[in-house]
Amino acid sequence: MTAEAPGTPAGPGTAAPPLPPRRPGGLRRAGALLAGIALAAAAVAVQSAAPGPGERGAPLTWTGTVGEEVAASRFTARVRAVYGARTVETADAAGTAGTATTSGIFVVVEAGATAHREPQRFGPPVLLAGDGRRYTATDKVDPSLTITHPYVQPGWWTEGVAVFDVPVSALTGSRIVLAPENGGFIGEAYPPEVEIDLGLDDAGTQRLIAAAKDVHRLEAGR
Repeated sequence: MTAEAPGTPAGPGTAAPPLPPRRPGGLRRAGALLAGIALAAAAVAVQSAAPGPGERGAPLTWTGTVGEEVAASRFTARVRAVYGARTVETADAAGTAGTATTSGIFVVVEAGATAHREPQRFGPPVLLAGDGRRYTATDKVDPSLTITHPYVQPGWWTEGVAVFDVPVSALTGSRIVLAPENGGFIGEAYPPEVEIDLGLDDAGTQRLIAAAKDVHRLEAGR
């Protein structure tokens, strides 16, 4: 029996040696790499969008108009009336009097709120002007005389005022924003806020200026 020379093709009945496994082609490797990058990017985007433990995202905003009860997730708020004033005179619970003046105009917003489940307080209200500027309630009026002082309770309405010291140019298109103190409860990812249009279009702005009181009085308990 003659041995076959190396490299001689196998004859009939002789098993051929197994073929070595094929490596993935360049296109297959590139496709797998791109898919992995896409999945990683998607995971990072989802992680970035979701607030982490103890973090808060942007507030959830409920909107309405003067006279409308606007129900947010944890409270309902309303605006009853809006006034203009050139001077605000105050008297706190101890009888201490004060006078606040402005080079612009005071906007006095009569507001009320009721809580849905747990008592809560409002943080400083904000007047959002038509041009996007934000004006925090003035510190010329003691907070004990405003809507931020009492606890808003479930089951009944708490009434109060918010007072803003703003330039006349901020009136048209303005809204008041009411939100819980410190942004909301611990662990609440998206704290609620209510944004109420004050009804000050061009004509409304002119009426508010024309009817602005020389003196608006605020007293504790009233």
